[in-house]
Amino acid sequence: ADEVLERVLVSQISRLNHYVGQYNHVLCLERNNGIPHADIEMNFSYDKYKEVLQTVFDYYKTNRLPYYNFEIRTTNQDDAFLSCCQSRRAMWIDFQAKASISKNFFEEMTSLLKQYGYRKHWAKGMDNSDPRYIVDQFPDIAKFIEAVKLIDPMGKFRNDEGESWFKALDRLTAGDCTTNATEGSKILIKETVSTIG
Repeated sequence: ADEVLERVLVSQISRLNHYVGQYNHVLCLERNNGIPHADIEMNFSYDKYKEVLQTVFDYYKTNRLPYYNFEIRTTNQDDAFLSCCQSRRAMWIDFQAKASISKNFFEEMTSLLKQYGYRKHWAKGMDNSDPRYIVDQFPDIAKFIEAVKLIDPMGKFRNDEGESWFKALDRLTAGDCTTNATEGSKILIKETVSTIG
């Protein structure tokens, strides 16, 4: 038992050495125990953290946690077109589940927490996403689509998954950029293209 504990501690110290600040994720083996798992990470406005966390805790009063944990972190706001933190300080919750049961669990979480206007981490759980909901959560998504069209008109820098999202989002935002984009945004896009070109 001492040897196993020592291996886990060494593994976690190595894994967590780049984190800054307090991190209360102790003795976790998710990447070392061979159980395939999936995760979905949701971003919420920090102003809603009490309601979001209470809703999650209430859910777990009557439902079994499908894996050993979920992670919570916070980040500051920024202004990137597709950033989950655009125009808001954020609290993130990373839900994890065994791969075999993740789809149902993630659907439950997205349904339960939709009322709080989550934005999903672009690399975690997007297969459980409705593109219409995504468009509604990112105020500058039309500006991003327009920039992509200018910078990468042939799709050279998109894989199949990225291309399918791009096409869906483009259809849903058709015309939105020209009616809602400010002159400054159009100049920024042109400057970006000029810098790259």
